[in-house]
Amino acid sequence: MPESRPISKFCQELEQALADAEAIEGALEPAAGVLSRVFAVQPDEVAFFKIDQEKGILRFMWPDRLKKIGFLPLSSHDSLAARTAREKKLFVENSFSSKRHASVFEKVKLTPQQETPQPIQKIMSVPIPKGKEVVGVVQVSRKAPDKASPGPDFTKDDLRDLLELAKTLGRRF
Repeated sequence: MPESRPISKFCQELEQALADAEAIEGALEPAAGVLSRVFAVQPDEVAFFKIDQEKGILRFMWPDRLKKIGFLPLSSHDSLAARTAREKKLFVENSFSSKRHASVFEKVKLTPQQETPQPIQKIMSVPIPKGKEVVGVVQVSRKAPDKASPGPDFTKDDLRDLLELAKTLGRRF
């Protein structure tokens, strides 16, 4: 169950986590913790991507394991993160597993304790703005072995809250 506090309080908590870190990389784990509490998901169901315009890619920044092995071409038509960055739009998809998407990263074990990686069933994807530019993408997902067990649908209010959190992230990204 998500914590019931106004989103402004979570934005303040996120701002503090970002301020406490010397660099953005050091703030990502606590930032994922804040977002996981807002949306009642696990920290590894939160993903942060940073745009590398020079190379035309999105780099995974979090989860940490994906940071070490993954990036996505901004031109990818199968990647919701790339589409979010290109189109500068917000997306919520509560039947994501049945949609065509880049699923290769869903097969990666994120921790040694994880027995089997779970597919993403539901997802929100929001650009991270910095001024008038998009500097990254934040995604929050619900993973589960099948469509029947991932938890509640994401709502338009959830998407609005994620955008507010993304604006806070953008000040440090």
